[in-house]
Amino acid sequence: MIKETFAAVGHSARGLLRGWAGLALLHLLYAALLVSVYWFFATGVATTWQLVVSAATFLLAPLLFFVLQAAAAHFAVGARGARALAGRALRDFWKLLVVSLPLVAAGVGLVYLLNRLQDYLPKPDESAARAAATAGARGVPPDPLHWADALSSSLWLLLLGFVLPLVAAHLWLSVARDGLKATARRYHRVAARAFLPRSVLVYAVGLLVFALMPYFIIFTRTPLKSAWGELAVFGLRLALAFVFTLWGWAITLGALDATLPPRSADAAPAAEPPTPAPAEPVGAEPQPQT
Repeated sequence: MIKETFAAVGHSARGLLRGWAGLALLHLLYAALLVSVYWFFATGVATTWQLVVSAATFLLAPLLFFVLQAAAAHFAVGARGARALAGRALRDFWKLLVVSLPLVAAGVGLVYLLNRLQDYLPKPDESAARAAATAGARGVPPDPLHWADALSSSLWLLLLGFVLPLVAAHLWLSVARDGLKATARRYHRVAARAFLPRSVLVYAVGLLVFALMPYFIIFTRTPLKSAWGELAVFGLRLALAFVFTLWGWAITLGALDATLPPRSADAAPAAEPPTPAPAEPVGAEPQPQT
């Protein structure tokens, strides 16, 4: 299974590099999404114009997110041309939004439950935490991590960073492969299929590329004495994080699509019943055969 998993990831990476037109469209959509998110947080609310920009970017960012995911899902299932990919993304982005609504509700419920869980878990002593921080600054090994904090952080990462995105990826691929109606009819089956061992392993490998690698690229400190050197390194880090996030997610979707059964076996269309011959009126003479 491990060999097949890495083979699927490698095949998806080669397909990514062959579809330059579609990949350029994904870059454009991802950049537009980042710009809209930046303008939403950077724009103030002091004037009417700023309120209009904030409201527009508040509505535009989720739409761009689902357009990007629709394009990435269709890219994963085989659409490589920019024009065809753009048309399918604009046609199907609302379908991805519809199938994601239960996951959004589940995410809100999980956030509420995790916050409530933190209220019930025992809190570490603040004085002990300050003493541990002081000891760490002096070179003394700090105390081990409190088990309640470790449990809470693990649940946040597992549920909101692994389970829900993995289910969402399978639902989006199902919409791109089979359409909204077929996905809605088999919603529970598609969600359950996300937790097959090969699917989980593919997503775990992809998570290292599109999530953990960008995190370490951005937050790893590189001591430099030149201000221009620091600026250049920071720009290079942002570019690498951009590439690793987008390419890693696209490769992960392609590898997940490779783990799914073929379309003919996954959603075989029902055979049409034979058309009955018209009944002859009672008492009519049989027509001679020609």
